[in-house]
Amino acid sequence: MDGTGVPVVRKETLGRQGKTEGQPAHSREVKLGCAFTQTTWDEQGYAIRDPDSTTYVGAIETAEQFGKRIYLEAWKRGWSRAVNKVVMGDGSEWIWNQADLHFPGATQILDLYHAREHLWGLARRLHPNDEVDQNRWMMIH
Repeated sequence: MDGTGVPVVRKETLGRQGKTEGQPAHSREVKLGCAFTQTTWDEQGYAIRDPDSTTYVGAIETAEQFGKRIYLEAWKRGWSRAVNKVVMGDGSEWIWNQADLHFPGATQILDLYHAREHLWGLARRLHPNDEVDQNRWMMIH
Protein backbone atom coordinates (compact mmCIF):
# COMPACT_ATOMS: atom_id res chain seq x y z
CA MET A 1 0.00 0.00 0.00
CA ASP A 2 1.07 3.54 -0.64
CA GLY A 3 -0.28 6.99 -1.29
CA THR A 4 0.92 9.78 -3.52
CA GLY A 5 -0.25 13.22 -4.52
CA VAL A 6 -1.72 13.68 -7.97
CA PRO A 7 -2.45 17.06 -9.54
CA VAL A 8 -6.15 17.77 -9.99
CA VAL A 9 -8.29 20.61 -11.29
CA ARG A 10 -9.02 23.44 -8.86
CA LYS A 11 -12.63 22.40 -8.16
CA GLU A 12 -11.32 19.08 -6.75
CA THR A 13 -9.40 20.91 -4.03
CA LEU A 14 -11.94 23.53 -2.95
CA GLY A 15 -11.85 23.92 0.83
CA ARG A 16 -8.84 21.61 1.23
CA GLN A 17 -5.76 22.76 3.12
CA GLY A 18 -2.49 22.59 1.18
CA LYS A 19 0.87 21.45 2.53
CA THR A 20 1.79 25.07 3.29
CA GLU A 21 -0.17 26.80 6.06
CA GLY A 22 -2.79 29.11 4.60
CA GLN A 23 -2.31 27.83 1.06
CA PRO A 24 -4.89 25.80 -0.87
CA ALA A 25 -4.21 22.24 -1.92
CA HIS A 26 -3.05 21.63 -5.48
CA SER A 27 -3.28 17.86 -5.40
CA ARG A 28 -5.21 14.97 -3.88
CA GLU A 29 -3.80 11.79 -2.42
CA VAL A 30 -4.48 8.69 -4.44
CA LYS A 31 -4.07 5.48 -2.48
CA LEU A 32 -2.68 2.49 -4.34
CA GLY A 33 -2.21 -1.15 -3.53
CA CYS A 34 -1.32 -4.40 -5.18
CA ALA A 35 -1.77 -8.03 -4.32
CA PHE A 36 0.41 -10.84 -5.64
CA THR A 37 1.58 -14.34 -4.83
CA GLN A 38 5.03 -15.82 -4.42
CA THR A 39 5.26 -19.61 -4.39
CA THR A 40 8.83 -20.31 -5.54
CA TRP A 41 12.34 -19.25 -4.58
CA ASP A 42 15.55 -18.68 -6.50
CA GLU A 43 18.90 -20.40 -5.82
CA GLN A 44 19.76 -17.83 -3.11
CA GLY A 45 16.47 -18.41 -1.29
CA TYR A 46 14.75 -15.19 -2.37
CA ALA A 47 11.04 -15.39 -3.11
CA ILE A 48 10.06 -14.98 -6.76
CA ARG A 49 6.80 -13.26 -7.59
CA ASP A 50 4.51 -15.58 -9.53
CA PRO A 51 4.27 -14.44 -13.17
CA ASP A 52 1.15 -12.42 -14.01
CA SER A 53 -0.12 -12.71 -10.41
CA THR A 54 -0.21 -9.00 -9.59
CA THR A 55 -3.48 -7.09 -9.46
CA TYR A 56 -3.87 -3.43 -8.52
CA VAL A 57 -6.42 -1.22 -6.80
CA GLY A 58 -6.40 2.53 -6.41
CA ALA A 59 -8.70 5.41 -5.56
CA ILE A 60 -8.88 8.91 -4.17
CA GLU A 61 -10.67 8.11 -0.93
CA THR A 62 -10.20 7.95 2.83
CA ALA A 63 -7.80 5.48 4.39
CA GLU A 64 -10.76 3.61 5.87
CA GLN A 65 -12.43 3.22 2.48
CA PHE A 66 -9.17 2.17 0.87
CA GLY A 67 -8.48 -0.34 3.65
CA LYS A 68 -11.72 -2.10 2.75
CA ARG A 69 -10.83 -1.94 -0.95
CA ILE A 70 -7.39 -3.54 -0.57
CA TYR A 71 -8.75 -6.10 1.89
CA LEU A 72 -11.42 -7.16 -0.60
CA GLU A 73 -8.81 -7.52 -3.34
CA ALA A 74 -6.53 -9.59 -1.11
CA TRP A 75 -9.48 -11.76 -0.06
CA LYS A 76 -10.46 -12.38 -3.70
CA ARG A 77 -6.83 -13.32 -4.41
CA GLY A 78 -6.71 -15.99 -1.71
CA TRP A 79 -5.51 -14.15 1.39
CA SER A 80 -7.30 -16.64 3.64
CA ARG A 81 -5.31 -19.52 2.12
CA ALA A 82 -1.89 -17.88 2.22
CA VAL A 83 0.63 -19.55 4.49
CA ASN A 84 2.82 -16.46 4.95
CA LYS A 85 1.02 -13.13 4.90
CA VAL A 86 2.82 -9.82 4.40
CA VAL A 87 1.80 -6.17 4.19
CA MET A 88 4.40 -3.77 2.83
CA GLY A 89 4.20 0.00 3.16
CA ASP A 90 6.16 3.22 3.46
CA GLY A 91 5.68 3.69 7.19
CA SER A 92 2.70 6.03 6.99
CA GLU A 93 0.46 5.74 10.02
CA TRP A 94 -2.66 5.21 7.88
CA ILE A 95 -1.09 2.17 6.22
CA TRP A 96 -0.15 0.41 9.46
CA ASN A 97 -3.57 1.26 10.95
CA GLN A 98 -5.30 -0.39 8.00
CA ALA A 99 -2.89 -3.33 8.10
CA ASP A 100 -3.67 -3.87 11.80
CA LEU A 101 -7.39 -3.62 11.14
CA HIS A 102 -7.75 -5.74 8.01
CA PHE A 103 -4.67 -7.96 8.08
CA PRO A 104 -4.06 -8.85 11.75
CA GLY A 105 -1.11 -11.14 12.27
CA ALA A 106 0.46 -10.30 8.92
CA THR A 107 4.16 -9.49 8.87
CA GLN A 108 4.49 -5.75 8.31
CA ILE A 109 7.50 -4.70 6.25
CA LEU A 110 8.78 -1.18 5.68
CA ASP A 111 9.64 -0.83 1.98
CA LEU A 112 13.31 -0.71 1.04
CA TYR A 113 13.32 2.92 -0.14
CA HIS A 114 11.96 4.22 3.16
CA ALA A 115 14.09 1.85 5.25
CA ARG A 116 17.19 3.21 3.53
CA GLU A 117 15.93 6.75 4.06
CA HIS A 118 15.74 6.12 7.82
CA LEU A 119 19.20 4.51 7.85
CA TRP A 120 20.72 7.50 6.06
CA GLY A 121 19.13 9.78 8.65
CA LEU A 122 20.72 7.72 11.40
CA ALA A 123 24.10 7.71 9.64
CA ARG A 124 23.99 11.51 9.44
CA ARG A 125 23.19 11.78 13.15
CA LEU A 126 25.90 9.29 14.14
CA HIS A 127 28.54 10.95 11.94
CA PRO A 128 27.57 14.61 11.54
CA ASN A 129 29.58 16.54 8.94
CA ASP A 130 31.54 13.40 8.01
CA GLU A 131 30.31 12.06 4.69
CA VAL A 132 33.07 9.43 4.48
CA ASP A 133 32.05 7.86 7.81
CA GLN A 134 28.37 8.13 6.88
CA ASN A 135 29.02 6.19 3.67
CA ARG A 136 31.16 3.64 5.50
CA TRP A 137 28.45 3.12 8.14
CA MET A 138 25.84 2.64 5.41
CA MET A 139 28.00 0.11 3.56
CA ILE A 140 28.22 -1.96 6.75
CA HIS A 141 24.57 -1.65 7.68
